[in-house]
Amino acid sequence: MESPESWFHRRATHFVEAQVLFHLNQAGVLQTLRQGPCTAAEVARTLDLDPAVTGTLLDYVFGIDDLLDRNDAGQYSLSAFGDQVLARYSDSQSDKEKSSINMFDVRVGAYGPVWQRLGGMLKKEVRHGIDFHREGRFAEKGVTKLARHFAGTICEAIDHLDIETALEIGTTTGLLAQLSERRPGLALYGLDKSSRALDETKEALHLEHCDAHLIQADFLDVSGWAGNIKSERPGLIFSLHFHEILAQGVDRLVGALRELQQRLPGWVVLALEQPRLPHSERGSLEETLWLYGQSNILIHHLIGNGRILSREGWVELGELAGCLKVTDTSCGYLGYRAFTYHL
Repeated sequence: MESPESWFHRRATHFVEAQVLFHLNQAGVLQTLRQGPCTAAEVARTLDLDPAVTGTLLDYVFGIDDLLDRNDAGQYSLSAFGDQVLARYSDSQSDKEKSSINMFDVRVGAYGPVWQRLGGMLKKEVRHGIDFHREGRFAEKGVTKLARHFAGTICEAIDHLDIETALEIGTTTGLLAQLSERRPGLALYGLDKSSRALDETKEALHLEHCDAHLIQADFLDVSGWAGNIKSERPGLIFSLHFHEILAQGVDRLVGALRELQQRLPGWVVLALEQPRLPHSERGSLEETLWLYGQSNILIHHLIGNGRILSREGWVELGELAGCLKVTDTSCGYLGYRAFTYHL
């Protein structure tokens, strides 16, 4: 069993190192070290950074972690383990120079303002969304990277259901481009209430030479967008963001599903969600899965921008909406499941 002293210093070190690695990555230091050994001064000169601060931070990471090596000439480089870490959290594994690295972007970057004001939130002095906001720009790359793991699940549903039209709710995932490539005959739609998200999606689709009809609307306002869908046959509505829609209440989402049954009968809704894991199963689950799940609940419930349901809860949601059939299958990644609601 770990001693109280070891527990304390380990937790404190993890907190500090996460901040250090996030900022080193944002400044381009980790990318520079991927290119080959160099001293802290050389890194600072290349990136126009403060040499003393750069040296102190690299010395700290080298001293407390296994990510870096340092030779007798004082040159830093990624260790074999460090290279594995960066490869795992990079957008591209084939082009090290141009790929971006998601290093604590969500936990430290996007939610940094939340942690800074956590005491005020606890004491009811400040409220997220009114007095301050998270830095969503840091979370977007993380969502895109996460979404890649679900293109196969969506394609399986498309093939199984013989779908010709697909509509994504929340368009910043990059999934529309992936579906266009994997299923070129598919009619694609993207729905988002954010004009900025739609502009970014439009640019990304253009760069990928993909075509999709983009609609600015709130998913819950079904009457405001359903009439724009042109399809003679039932299609698929899918999203990684139904937990965020749930922040507006179960009744509103259930009501939207019921209205969809009237406006788009025969369509299928696919919710790709990581359900809340039972605490009784903690001992039998992989630590990565359990920790990710708890963080997912924390960051959404803390600021009220989402609700994470249990597996039974997601199934019950479709049953409350009166769906003809509700099924759920594993996505094969981090406990995510595909909840299918037949309208």
